[in-house]
Amino acid sequence: MQITMMPTVIIINKGDKSEEIISYFASQRSIDPAHRIVIYPEKDELTVEQIHLMQKDIQVSFSKKVLVALHGVDDSSNEVQNSLLKSLEEDSNRIQFLFLVENLARLLPTIRSRCVVEPHCVVRLSSLSEHYLKAFSFKNNSDITRDEAVERIDRFVLSSSIRGCRVLHYVLEIRKLIIDNNMNPVLALDALLIFLSKISTMNVKHEK
Repeated sequence: MQITMMPTVIIINKGDKSEEIISYFASQRSIDPAHRIVIYPEKDELTVEQIHLMQKDIQVSFSKKVLVALHGVDDSSNEVQNSLLKSLEEDSNRIQFLFLVENLARLLPTIRSRCVVEPHCVVRLSSLSEHYLKAFSFKNNSDITRDEAVERIDRFVLSSSIRGCRVLHYVLEIRKLIIDNNMNPVLALDALLIFLSKISTMNVKHEK
């Protein structure tokens, strides 16, 4: 699946692990860790000088796909946000911008119109397998019917609150395969359990 390289806004809350969000976002777009620029505000907000330095770094340092993640764009001045506009329109096949903000309304309309907004659910991924295990297990899957498998998937989606997450896309794709392509329900549910367990393990290792 090809993922858009349009500038992206993720709305976060204070206390969210932004490093984890950035890492997950970059991995979904196959962006090397060495090709990530993360910019934090100087004092209370980003400065025009930081934006100019970022623009130079992008042009000089990287020839491959690069992620530029900026914190606090929503708390920055109109001058700073306007200085970003030119960058957003350059080389969108190579440069992926990510804005981590707390208040979408504070972004200039000219920036919002150029961005896609994604809900963030990365910090909840490590608990998905717990929700899954409450509804599924290898033992209980042994004699499951197609309709029961679909019902369990629906129950998992509702209980784990993963709407808008890319994990949800995978889960719904498995659901679709069961319904439309007669995928074996036992294999389908076991595959989901393995998938979510791997995600949980990866997140635990990342947090250490």
